[in-house]
Amino acid sequence: MQTSPISERENIFQNLPVPSALRKMIVPAVTSQLIVLIYNMADTFFVGKTNNPYMVAGASLILPVFNITLCLAGLAGIGGGSLISRLLGQSREDEARRVSAFSLYLGLLIAALFAAGIGIFMEPVLQLLGAGDNTYQYARQYVTCVIVIGGIPTVLSNVLSNLIRSIGRSKEASAGIILGGLLNIAADC
Repeated sequence: MQTSPISERENIFQNLPVPSALRKMIVPAVTSQLIVLIYNMADTFFVGKTNNPYMVAGASLILPVFNITLCLAGLAGIGGGSLISRLLGQSREDEARRVSAFSLYLGLLIAALFAAGIGIFMEPVLQLLGAGDNTYQYARQYVTCVIVIGGIPTVLSNVLSNLIRSIGRSKEASAGIILGGLLNIAADC
């Protein structure tokens, strides 16, 4: 007899020893974070194939801004996910649904404001990050694609992943991040 998805989730949180439960939840999460790292390395690899060190430097200058984008996703996704897990543990599913929707909209709002802010204040931000005469144009192109245009999808993807992980679906959450990362790497080729 097959068990329902709810009982599998409850089994992880209620019946498994803590080390086993952590392994079931952590391995897919770590894998998805490694894919994000590989995606960033793939960008640098393909930019590096141009044999233009200024392009590589321009892309590298944006890494701190990209990391801030991921932190913003964590703000909405991990924070909301923590509350969702506690609410589900208290059998308050309606409130968990509302928190999920709020977290998603919060992530969307934060990402849109951050992308707009970077778009508006791009010149001083790039100068603060160290873009010079040789790297400014390349950094500008990269930040436009990755943060201004790609910031909202990046944040929403990570928020959704964290929210899905909070209900015990770590494999499914990681599969989404991995698929998105692989699609981004393929698009670079």
